[in-house]
Amino acid sequence: MFGKAANFKPRDKTSRCPGLPQSGMALIAAMVTVLVVTLLASSALWVQSNRFEVDSSLRQRNQALWLLTGALDWSRVILREDARSSSTDTLVEPWAVPLQEAKLSSFIRAQNNASGQTASDNTQDETLTEQVFLSGQITDVQSKLNFYNLFLASNASTPNINPANPTALNSGSTLTLSNANTSTGTTSSAQGVLMSFTRLFQVLQLPMNELDAVNAQLKAISQFASANRKSDNPLASNNASGMSSSSALMPQRFEQLSWLGLSESSIRLLLPHATWVPYSSAVNLNTASAEVVYAQLAGLDFADAQRLIKARENKPWQTMEQFKQALSTQSKPISINEGTLQLSSPLFEVRGQLRMGQTTITEKSLLLRDNSSVQIVWRDRGAALRFLDLKTP
Repeated sequence: MFGKAANFKPRDKTSRCPGLPQSGMALIAAMVTVLVVTLLASSALWVQSNRFEVDSSLRQRNQALWLLTGALDWSRVILREDARSSSTDTLVEPWAVPLQEAKLSSFIRAQNNASGQTASDNTQDETLTEQVFLSGQITDVQSKLNFYNLFLASNASTPNINPANPTALNSGSTLTLSNANTSTGTTSSAQGVLMSFTRLFQVLQLPMNELDAVNAQLKAISQFASANRKSDNPLASNNASGMSSSSALMPQRFEQLSWLGLSESSIRLLLPHATWVPYSSAVNLNTASAEVVYAQLAGLDFADAQRLIKARENKPWQTMEQFKQALSTQSKPISINEGTLQLSSPLFEVRGQLRMGQTTITEKSLLLRDNSSVQIVWRDRGAALRFLDLKTP
């Protein structure tokens, strides 16, 4: 008995579960497989979700663009009807009333009430219109001083395009050419344009060196373009871009005047009072600000300009004789150049913004009205336009 106890050996614990190592490896492999499948499934789900968001954003953007196009067409209708009913353009007319941000459903509901139609039974359409917000404004371009007039004044041999004739953009036969070297009146007009901008910079307290820089750059661009025309340069047709080794690019939009030397702060301050459009344009006295009226009428005090604008609010001017009578009541007599003043305008800027969910699109368009026809000169859209919406510092 003691001999058997002396020879007793404990059994190895692993010998009781000979399959344990294989079972552990199988469990680990199963867990790895589940992990890989989970990662692949989550990746596929993320890709599908991302693709859905991209498609949804593209669909919303396309819908927004169509709605903005419809709003622009409606603006053209308003301007066309205004031309038929009135020979002047004032700030008390329907086109001058800004559209504050409102739901698209409110416009559809008002249209249905006016036409006696019932609302749509499509709940999806109703939900969409409740999520769409539209705002916009029509501005008279000729309520502002046009920097393009300064470019024309720097070289009178540059084509002078009359905005009342839209074919002038594509037809050389309709352009009016003059020569600053032989025309005393043109030289005087050039000095008048520069004087108007000088007075505007003074009343807005902007640095005069920026105006000098812009004027110098415009002269360089104009001289370069004139030299190419005289030399029959085959590249003269591309001179609209104003490319030269010593001059800046020709601006195409107002904010691009920074290329010529205007600072960002000056552009913001000038925005309500100045513009850049490729037409020779006069100032509409019925829509111009007091600053623009002061700048355009040499010898007029700013206080007198403010009194003129206050009187205009009560009764807009219908004829130039009415304006002259109002001007004669000021503190001192003022001489005016009727060639630079108007009481109506063919040029308008339409600004619209549409917000749909996470999509916000801003659009700006230049319209040219010729009698009963309203044409689109150009359209810009995108986030870059929000720079001009920033508040003046």
